[in-house]
Amino acid sequence: MRNFLIAVVVIFCVTLAVVIGNRMSTEAMAVVIGVVCGVAASIPMSLLILVVTSRAGRGSDQATSQGRAGYPPVVVIQGGQPFQVGQGYAPYPPAVMNSLGSGQQRQFTVIGDEPE
Repeated sequence: MRNFLIAVVVIFCVTLAVVIGNRMSTEAMAVVIGVVCGVAASIPMSLLILVVTSRAGRGSDQATSQGRAGYPPVVVIQGGQPFQVGQGYAPYPPAVMNSLGSGQQRQFTVIGDEPE
């Protein structure tokens, strides 16, 4: 019974392909063949990408579970200048503070503006 059903489905598909193929123009048939060939070419590459990514995922899980299980995460905090009473807190490095406090006026030119 199962073989009979498979044979009927195959015969139906072949008959449908022949009928559609006879009614299609040459350009439309070329498009359909191009789509079928493109899909057929993408299947092996998709499977290859799945295999490679699954192997890479398994390798990183093993490395983290074997090597670093007992160590806590390391956090590095950059130290700044300590706050000293009487001097205040400088949010910028001394070189930036010197250039900001020099007292020079900055000149701006607006492109497309009339000169005064």
